[in-house]
Amino acid sequence: MDIMTLGGALLGFSILLWAGLSTGVLKLLINLHGFVIVVGGTLASVAINTNLQGFVSGVKAFMQVIKKQELPTVDESIQTIVQLSDTAHREGGIMALQNVDPVFAGGFLKRAITVAMTSGQSNETRNILEDEVRRKRLLRQEDSNFYRTMGVISPMFGLVGTLFGIIQTLSNLSDPSKIGMSMAVAITSALYGITLSNMVFVPIANKIRINAMQETMILQLVVEGVIDIMSGKPPHLIDMHLKGYLEAGTLNPQR
Repeated sequence: MDIMTLGGALLGFSILLWAGLSTGVLKLLINLHGFVIVVGGTLASVAINTNLQGFVSGVKAFMQVIKKQELPTVDESIQTIVQLSDTAHREGGIMALQNVDPVFAGGFLKRAITVAMTSGQSNETRNILEDEVRRKRLLRQEDSNFYRTMGVISPMFGLVGTLFGIIQTLSNLSDPSKIGMSMAVAITSALYGITLSNMVFVPIANKIRINAMQETMILQLVVEGVIDIMSGKPPHLIDMHLKGYLEAGTLNPQR
């Protein structure tokens, strides 16, 4: 799991646990009624908002954030491309790269080499591969929007749970001993919605967006490297060209 995701989640929920224990209201925060309304209502709303394919993709995107996406770093990608260019330079061109690693960059390097060998034209290869990169980026953007939508919706369903609690409170005005508990139920519904939005949905949406930016950078680097190999550039020039990607240090995925 990504260390920043894990560390942030542990810190956030530890703070909430400490707040509940230190104020002595932890038991009052357990509200199955509010939880069902917030979680169930959010899932129902987002299901209406998307199709089955988008829903499944969103769930998979969450799992990828949890387990951390398997991408090479920029430096690893440059080293691999330069090594391949050296092989191609010594052994007669890009046709010598048929046995490239099939899983590098999620299989995109193998795909790029295959397209290059099949088309034989750098412009056509670039067009095909850049279209694929754009499609991947659009899919990741939709996954991010999936959770951003949940981040907007969940507080609203927290408010719905609060309204139910207020109705219950009003119905118990004749029995003051029940008013406090009813109000606690009402307020915890809003707490669930706000917490899920700010601790889960919005951060996950942003993490997917950051991962998509990292993925796009690596894939674009692969495209540029393969085009350079097709053009017959010597390895040292390819290395100089691709090292420009190292300037995007904040987007460089870390292990």
